[in-house]
Amino acid sequence: MKLIELLYPPTCPGCDKILSSAEHEVGFCLKCQKKIRLVGRNACMKCGSTVSSDTTEFCQDCRKKTHYFDQAKSVYRYSGAMKPAMYKFKYSNRRCYGRIFASQTVKMYGSWIRKIGVEMIIPIPMYLPKQRKRGYNQAEVYARALSSETGIPVSNEIVRRDRNTAPMKQLNARERVKNLRTAFKLSENVVQFRKVLLVDDIYTTGTTMDTVAELLKTGGIKEVYGLCVCTGEAIDEPVIEGNF
Repeated sequence: MKLIELLYPPTCPGCDKILSSAEHEVGFCLKCQKKIRLVGRNACMKCGSTVSSDTTEFCQDCRKKTHYFDQAKSVYRYSGAMKPAMYKFKYSNRRCYGRIFASQTVKMYGSWIRKIGVEMIIPIPMYLPKQRKRGYNQAEVYARALSSETGIPVSNEIVRRDRNTAPMKQLNARERVKNLRTAFKLSENVVQFRKVLLVDDIYTTGTTMDTVAELLKTGGIKEVYGLCVCTGEAIDEPVIEGNF
């Protein structure tokens, strides 16, 4: 065991319990593992959000509208122990959780990432004054942990966020689009890339990912994929424990 782990032993993102050596690989304690649900076969083929059955190809949202991103996936369902874990990851400087999330991401989607041929990982940017106040951008933390796992480079300079926006959870669909209009800008020439992977913390309606994907495609990128730590759940979905 490393000295840093002796001084600051790893704790469970869900409940802050000190992890046993057997729990290190998963990153969550046994109790929280039972409360975590991974995104499995019951996921929309376009946005990766959970759907009610494995025979449903697309969620209701994706059947109604066209996304600018080519395909997106998520790792965990935003429920149970993942809610406090994501809160601490975003607001309590638990940047170490990024390694746990990235490790599980590669277990689930490593072959998919290789198959689509991603050339660059791009985290959804934060408004710079807001990032300075928080001290970090959780999407970038996740992106860099994912880069360490895959060897794919990260760029946080291709897209910048020039305007602060209202919290998306307070807005309806039309307000979300208006809220993000002109918020993002391209700051680098991106024509040299053909396929990129946008990463963020939580997928809700996909408005943010769509806005940035559209911007990247206007800059010359051919294919834009998405990957999020968490996604929302279908209302009628049965409860199934995670399978680590």
